[in-house]
Amino acid sequence: MADQLGRYEILAEIGRGAMGAVFQARDPKIGRIVAIKTISVPQSTPQEMEKYRQRFFREAQAAGRLSHPGIVHIYDVDEDSTTHTAFIVMEYVAGRTLDQRVADSGPARLPTDLALNLVQQIAEALDYAHSQEIVHRDVKPSNIIVTEEGCAKIADFGIAKLAFGEVTIPGQILGTPAYMSPEQLNGKPIDGRSDLFSLGVIAYWLLAGEKPFAGDTLTTVSLQVLSKDPTPPTQINSSLNSAFDYILARALAKEPDKRYQRGKEFSLDIQDVRA
Repeated sequence: MADQLGRYEILAEIGRGAMGAVFQARDPKIGRIVAIKTISVPQSTPQEMEKYRQRFFREAQAAGRLSHPGIVHIYDVDEDSTTHTAFIVMEYVAGRTLDQRVADSGPARLPTDLALNLVQQIAEALDYAHSQEIVHRDVKPSNIIVTEEGCAKIADFGIAKLAFGEVTIPGQILGTPAYMSPEQLNGKPIDGRSDLFSLGVIAYWLLAGEKPFAGDTLTTVSLQVLSKDPTPPTQINSSLNSAFDYILARALAKEPDKRYQRGKEFSLDIQDVRA
C-alpha cells in the first residue's frame, strides 16, 4: 500500500478483510488521526467495479449523515487519483473490538452488568440509525469497538449493505450466518428488526457464554438460525434471572413482528433488569 491515499498519510495497517483493508492515517489539513477503509472487489470486471464504486459512494454518503456517540462517524469518502482506490474516512476509535474484549477476559464471561451496559448502548445507537432509515445489516462483535472507558461504538455503517448487494466475491462468505436474521438468510427484505436480532445473538453470547446458534458448518448454523429455538440462557448461566429468558427469546424471535420493534424497547427492558 502506498504511504498516501488521496491527501491522507497512511500510518499503519490495522486490519484486513474480504472487502479491503483498514489503516490508521493522518489528515494533514487539520492534523487529525483517522481510520481509512479501502474497498476492493477481487475478480470483478471494470463494469462491475464501476457500478460497485457508485453504490459505495451513495451508501457512505447516506451513512455519513449519522451523528451519534455510539456510531463510528464517517468524515469523508473519496478515490485516490493515482490508484483509483475507493476509500472511506472514519473517526479513529482507540479500543478493542467486542470479540477481542471478550477473548482478553479469558475463560470467564464479561461481568453481567458490563455486558448489559454494552448491549444497552448498542440498542440505543441502532434505534437512532433506524430512525434515520439506515439499517446496518452486519451487526456482529467484530463490528463493535469498545473503548477503554467502556463505550461501545458500531463501525461499518454504509459498508455492510454493499456486501449483501449485487456484488459477490468468489470463495468468500459475506456476513456471518451465526449473527444473521432468518429473513436475511432467506433473502427476504429486511429492516431495523434484523439488526435487533443480530444484537440479540450478541446479548445471548455475552450473557450465556456461548452462541445461541452454533455448528461446524455454515449450513448447520444457518439451519439453526432458521428453525431452532435457543436453550433459555438461565439453563446455561444460573446467575441470570428469568427476565433474561424473556428478553432474549423476544430479541431472537424468528418472525420480525414478534421481536422488539425498536432498539429503544430493547434498551428499556435491559434497563429494567439492571435496576
